[in-house]
Amino acid sequence: MPIPTSPNTSLYTLGRGVLEVAEWSGGQSIGSYVDVGNCQKFAVEVSERTLPHFNSRSGQRVKDNSVTIETGYSLSFDLDELSVKNLSMFLKGNISGGTIYASQIFDQEFALRFTADNPLGPNEIWSFWRVKLRPGAAFNLIADNWSAMSFVGEGLGDTVLHAVSPLFSVLFQTTTSTTTTTSTTAP
Repeated sequence: MPIPTSPNTSLYTLGRGVLEVAEWSGGQSIGSYVDVGNCQKFAVEVSERTLPHFNSRSGQRVKDNSVTIETGYSLSFDLDELSVKNLSMFLKGNISGGTIYASQIFDQEFALRFTADNPLGPNEIWSFWRVKLRPGAAFNLIADNWSAMSFVGEGLGDTVLHAVSPLFSVLFQTTTSTTTTTSTTAP
C-alpha cells in the first residue's frame, strides 16, 4: 500500500512511539538498542548555515546567491522512567553495579532510534546514527508533577558506517503494516 500524498487528511499525525538508545563505539559499530521507557516528548530540529553572496556593482548591495555550507541537527526528549541506565546517561556518569559515579563524567556518544506508533497518521522509523547527549534541564527531585529527565542532543555525522546519509535517515511505513513502502534520508 503506497504512502498517500498531500492533500490528504490521513496524513494528520498524532505522534506516539518508542525511543531506543545504543552506545556508539567509535565508527566501527553501533551497540544493541535498548528501550529507554516512556518518552513524553521527542523533537528534532534540522539546521543549516548558508554563505550569502552579494552583488556590489552599484548602489545598494543585492544578494544574488546563497550556498549551504553546513548542515546539522539537534534533538530534545524527555524520559520519565528513572532507570539506572537512563539516569547515568543524564548524569553522564559511569555505572558500577547499581551505583552511578557522576564524578567520573565521560563524553559517550549514542545512536538513537525512534519508531513511531501513531494512532493517527503515517509511521516512520527515525535512525540517528551518532549523537552527543547532555542534560537539557534541571531534574527535579521534589515536584508536584511526574519526574522527567530532559535531554538535548547534538547530531554528529557518521561518514564511516553511513556514508550515503551520515546524519540520520527516516524510513516511512504504512499505518496498518510494518512493511516498508518508501525511504527518505536526511540532508
